[in-house]
Amino acid sequence: MFLCKKQHVLLLFLLKTLEISAQLSYQAKKKSVRYQGIMNRFEETLPPIDLEILLMDILPRMKSEFNCLAIFMDSYHDTLFQSLFYQKFNFIPNFKILVKDSEDLLSPNFKTLSVIERIRKEGCSTYILLISNAIQVARFLRFGDRYRVIDTRAKFLLLHDWRLFHADYHYLWKKIVNVIFIRRYVNSDRYELSTVPFPVPIRGALVPRRIDTWRRGKFQTNLDLFHDKTSDLQGQTLSVVTFEHVPSVVKSSIPSQNETDDEQGESVAYGGLEIEVLQTLASAMNFRPNLYESVNSASEQWGRVQLNGSFSGLLGEICSGRAEIALGNLYYTPYHLQILDLSTPYTTQCLTFLTPESLSDNSWKTLILPFHKSMWIAVLIVLLLGGFLFYSLANFHRYLEKKDYSKSGASKIEMKVSKENTAINYIKKKTSSFLYLLRRLCVDQKKIDMEMRLHEGTKNIYFNYYKSPQKLTKVKIEKKKKVTISEDSDSIKSQGLYLFESLQNSILYTFGMLILVSLPKIPTGWALRILSGWWWIYCLLVAVSYRASLTAILANPVPRVTIDTLEQLAEDNSVLCGGWGEQNRNFFLSSLDAAGQKIGRKFEDVPNAQEAVDRIMQGRFAYYENIYFLQFLSQNRKVSGHKSNSTNDHQENNSEKLLHIMKDCSINMPISIGLQKNSPLKPRVDRFLRRVIEGGLVKKWLNDVMLVILTEEASLDSEEVKALMNLKKLYGAIVALFGGYVISILALLVELCVWYCFVQRDPNYDKYARDLYYKKAALRQ
Repeated sequence: MFLCKKQHVLLLFLLKTLEISAQLSYQAKKKSVRYQGIMNRFEETLPPIDLEILLMDILPRMKSEFNCLAIFMDSYHDTLFQSLFYQKFNFIPNFKILVKDSEDLLSPNFKTLSVIERIRKEGCSTYILLISNAIQVARFLRFGDRYRVIDTRAKFLLLHDWRLFHADYHYLWKKIVNVIFIRRYVNSDRYELSTVPFPVPIRGALVPRRIDTWRRGKFQTNLDLFHDKTSDLQGQTLSVVTFEHVPSVVKSSIPSQNETDDEQGESVAYGGLEIEVLQTLASAMNFRPNLYESVNSASEQWGRVQLNGSFSGLLGEICSGRAEIALGNLYYTPYHLQILDLSTPYTTQCLTFLTPESLSDNSWKTLILPFHKSMWIAVLIVLLLGGFLFYSLANFHRYLEKKDYSKSGASKIEMKVSKENTAINYIKKKTSSFLYLLRRLCVDQKKIDMEMRLHEGTKNIYFNYYKSPQKLTKVKIEKKKKVTISEDSDSIKSQGLYLFESLQNSILYTFGMLILVSLPKIPTGWALRILSGWWWIYCLLVAVSYRASLTAILANPVPRVTIDTLEQLAEDNSVLCGGWGEQNRNFFLSSLDAAGQKIGRKFEDVPNAQEAVDRIMQGRFAYYENIYFLQFLSQNRKVSGHKSNSTNDHQENNSEKLLHIMKDCSINMPISIGLQKNSPLKPRVDRFLRRVIEGGLVKKWLNDVMLVILTEEASLDSEEVKALMNLKKLYGAIVALFGGYVISILALLVELCVWYCFVQRDPNYDKYARDLYYKKAALRQ
């Protein structure tokens, strides 16, 4: 039994020994394989002498012209380039950067960064990276992509290393597609040239696609090493993120080629200007667009910055790499250029405000609306000048007549008296009975005074005749009036001059002619008559123009008070402004003019356009967007208001303001299509868009999109009553009439005050002889 236990222990010992020996042999074999792999990779990266010759053969095969070369190498490959390489390409400017093995190219030092930025500024089209450490190369490419310090659309020559194809770097090879990986076969002088499989999407592991091989100065196939991979995308599917925004993208339920299902499972179709551009671009570049909307696209739209620094909405989809193309009426601004790439602007849009308008603020000014303020000032000045001219001519004509009368006035009066005495004596002898009757009529007459005042008040001739049965004087008696001696043709006071003798009467009659009221008598003097004729012609033209303009104002709808300039919007403190995003607010705050800065200070971030329209209808808000989108909002509001026919809705609409698009554009903003940052598609897309613009297709597609909206708006406007007379349009006449009543009452009160305070308290006033008081007052003046 003891022997059996001893044998059992020995057997276990042997088995354990065999197991240990097997493990040792396995580890030795594993180490040998690993060592062999390391040696193979080391041999691949060895700088053989013929690598310089290979680069000298590759560079001439590039079809594009060289503007400069950027060569990055480590100390291991520094000895490769001898004078032969530089002598062959001495006509090409080049930058050579020696990278230390310990340098982190994700955060390069100042000298390296300054050279990299200079290379970017010069626009070098070829980068040669001969660095054995693939981690350094990958970090350098990440740094260049993040801060755009290298041109990812340039041509790259890199050493082949499987570490470059790690999943963390796959996004780089979707952007850097013009790249050649140089790989030397183990224990051979043959080189393999490969590239990324663009446009084929990378799923799982990245396997480079071999292009050609090179050995001893000869290529196997002589294929184009850097052909344009974006010219034909081979029917690949590209993700396109979008959301509805007129005129770029319009959603409808009509089936189309872009038919898809929304979140609720309903069939929708996309149309619009940018959709037309996308379809044409897909046909030219041979790809299939996959349209979709981001989560909460109705509220997020373009997207906002999150707490972690990422973006939501459309910008979040394009920044994360889930979408290759973004359609959303993107503005060509520095804000967007920092986030993504923008194509060549395909159009410009007027960015303005949707503002409220009023219908009843200026109805009381109906009578003054026919003429502009400057026109009214001109009419008033001409009226005053015309009245003064009539007054001057009348007084000058009066002066001339009095001057002629002063020369022969006294002799004429004496001759007239003698003639009258002779005639009276003759009549006395012949008709005694008539004289007796005439004497009887003058018995009760106390006294007849005849007084005539001559020229300039210097000479007065008084004739006093007293009642006498022996003497009889022929006089002209007027009851309670002054006795004057008049002549038939040569009177002292000419007929018609009394119209313009005083300045107030002259202006009054001049104004009467202006409103087509005829004069009571034609004035004497040809100067006044000629002036009156031309004045009538002027009055006729002014009156006809005023009547025509007033008729048009009364026949048309009530004038609307609108905001049409940025200055008006800035000065109106009761109206706030708003739009999408802080970038629009910053745009106004950074404006150079004072009006733009005032708008920026009261600018609000409004994510929902319909809420903004509701605030505009209340008359306290203005919404900032492109003019086509504002037309779309205005038309939708009109349609919704037209469909509401109930009494409650009608009453609500009466209290709401109308919508008005401001005529003044704050800026004509360029509009572009969004692409991923450093996207390889941008050169091809820009080239295509320039052809589309030159062909006039953008204008045609834009007109097609807006045709439906403008047609519906025109149909709604045609149903409105254009010529409707109501009481509100006569507010101006009522105001003028009421103003006349008020002024008349005030004038009456002033007259009463003068009568009781001044006239009745005058010592010369006699209530039984008021006519004598006024005559004396006139003589004193």
